[in-house]
Amino acid sequence: MIEVIKKYPVIIVACILWIILGSAPIVFSSPPLPTFDFFGGHPLCQLAGKALLLCLLAALIGFIWRFDPEPFKTKVVRYLGFALVTALLADHHYHAVDFYHMDWQIHQFGGILMHTWPPPDIYRFLPEGTLWWMTFGNGDLVFSYLAYRYFFTFLLCLSIYRLARCYLPAPTSIFVVFVYGAFYPLSTRYNSGNLLDPMSHLVMLTAFYYCRQRQFWSFFWLFVLGVFIKETMLLLAPCYYLMNLETVSLREKRTWQQFILLGATGMAVFFACRLPFNFNYNTSTLNNTPESMIYANLGFARAQMTSLVPVFERYLHPLLFLLMWLPLLVWQRRRLPASLFWTALYFTTALYLTNLFFGWNYESRNFVPGLILLVICTLFILTDWVNEAAESDT
Repeated sequence: MIEVIKKYPVIIVACILWIILGSAPIVFSSPPLPTFDFFGGHPLCQLAGKALLLCLLAALIGFIWRFDPEPFKTKVVRYLGFALVTALLADHHYHAVDFYHMDWQIHQFGGILMHTWPPPDIYRFLPEGTLWWMTFGNGDLVFSYLAYRYFFTFLLCLSIYRLARCYLPAPTSIFVVFVYGAFYPLSTRYNSGNLLDPMSHLVMLTAFYYCRQRQFWSFFWLFVLGVFIKETMLLLAPCYYLMNLETVSLREKRTWQQFILLGATGMAVFFACRLPFNFNYNTSTLNNTPESMIYANLGFARAQMTSLVPVFERYLHPLLFLLMWLPLLVWQRRRLPASLFWTALYFTTALYLTNLFFGWNYESRNFVPGLILLVICTLFILTDWVNEAAESDT
């Protein structure tokens, strides 16, 4: 078994299967709820289907547990703690978002599966395909949706912790997860409950982890999977080089081969997800807007896009999630590994600019992966600062 895992890394197999299975319901235009009538008439079968889904999700978490290298007692406390944090976040999301927008979420789910939903969400179909399979065995979309959100939010907490552990001790890494939880209510304030966020953020941060581990093919397949989920993943293409600045050189032929492979594959997936849905290379089919969003985000009177959200909040959200952390990073950059500093600086800038041009700046859930990197950098600096002060005192 160990030899098989070494030859075919689990993460690569998981990514390929996820792409195939998640795309299948959309490719074959499957009905949104093919088993709804059957389970509606057989409540005991539906109950068994729900139990089976929960058991499968628990088994997946157990499988991840097996590969977690930390001591047993430490894992128990951490997993239970993250389960509680996830429950609180899911409860907040349900009462602040889902309770008011569940009808819209169901309508979007059906529209994407039937190829009638407008861009850009029609291009980001993998979450809906995943939810389709979760619903198939019980016919209850709302139950499966809540299980989906809890499961991927829990895995996101694990992924945040694992990335932080590349740079920080365990207690400080757990604190990074708590910071994510503290920013969560603000990040979901202007959210209708899109399925993308926990899955997209999970894949992004897991890809950053494999960047740091210099496991290129694991990163590559996570990158491909991420582009299927949301095109923002394209921003990670340079990160394999940036996160390994100390050991990778631009003079190496292999580095340029990896760059070209990531760029070409990423763009191929980008267009493969769009061309079948009447993509026409303009803002209307790219993002369902008549123009770039920069004018509306900056509050210019000439903007064609309007929103009831005050212009003040279009500045406040990127400031809190991204920009306010940068002065400390630049000032104390000598305390950071060069790879971490340049990755955080590049990714934060790219994330902000793409959202400035293609999204609403008050939709700060889009900034969460950048926030996690910046918090890790900040805590790394503060930890080094405290250690240096303690050494000077002694």
